[in-house]
Amino acid sequence: MLKNLLPKLFVLLVSASFLISCKTSYLTVDVLKPARIDVPREIKSVAVINRSLPAKEERAMNIIEGVISGEGIFNDRVGSEKCVIGVVELLNNSPRFTAVFPGDIDMRGTGTDRFPPALEWDAINSISNKYKVDAVIALETFDSDSHTDYDRREYTREEDGRKVRYVEYNAEVRMEIEAGWRIYYPAKERIVDENVYVDHISWDADGPTREAAKRNLPSKSRIIEDAGFFAGEQYAARISPVWIKVSRNYYSKGNEELERASRYARQGNWEEAAGMWENVAKSSDPKIAGYAAYNLALSNEMQGDLDTALQWAEKSYYDFNNKKARNYINTIKRRIADERRLDKQLED
Repeated sequence: MLKNLLPKLFVLLVSASFLISCKTSYLTVDVLKPARIDVPREIKSVAVINRSLPAKEERAMNIIEGVISGEGIFNDRVGSEKCVIGVVELLNNSPRFTAVFPGDIDMRGTGTDRFPPALEWDAINSISNKYKVDAVIALETFDSDSHTDYDRREYTREEDGRKVRYVEYNAEVRMEIEAGWRIYYPAKERIVDENVYVDHISWDADGPTREAAKRNLPSKSRIIEDAGFFAGEQYAARISPVWIKVSRNYYSKGNEELERASRYARQGNWEEAAGMWENVAKSSDPKIAGYAAYNLALSNEMQGDLDTALQWAEKSYYDFNNKKARNYINTIKRRIADERRLDKQLED
């Protein structure tokens, strides 16, 4: 199982995405980012429940608020369900937790952005025992609000030798999400996290008329589903290490050996490429040597040796005055700090 076999140093995966510019090639890599908070290490499995829907006594007020605001009455139900699914999927794709979404639990809250009282520990123990989990994550509140803005643009283009004026409309819908969470730790009868996530996500579309632009937007249900899922992913990143995509660049041109080494790098053969770059790093041309030193920093990062990567990045900057290496030095330092946090968060 990946969660048990994942080595602590295996924190970067190279994907096959390369872009080439004048002197550099760019690749996309997946980096394991530490959680923003430290959840007790004893918690390894969780059940995620949706408690954000209104209880019977709250339902009438929710319907009134939905009518007044113009939001669909059932939008928050759909969004909150997707929010829970977003947490579960990201946690299960991380090396830190296994997560389940019990479909038979119906616990209600306020149906608004107001937190309900914490659940009783008898209820939490019942869930944890039934699903054999160490903790229960509850989506306690969920609220969404959207508004659409329009923009009108005029431009001209030449057709059949004459200038023709066109009008284009842009519609942008902005969905604001507020999701409140609690993590219940039954073994200690302690709430280990209580957090409200607030963010927004937006979509836009063009059209020849205002109405056409609006029609080209995603459907309201698709928007709330996507926004809810996004909010769930963001909470998962708060409590668990998650994989994120970052870009890296290296020098693929400058002399023949750099070009040849770059072909090995594109195949993921970093050892072969590094052997060539080590030779180029001895060049009498400081610019070329700086390129090679920078590349050696990257090859060591790709192979998990961050300390050596830092040494080569510093050599590229301090010895060869490669100014691009200054930002890379800071990037590697952050990764070293992140790795220390990951060691703590992933240790058994």
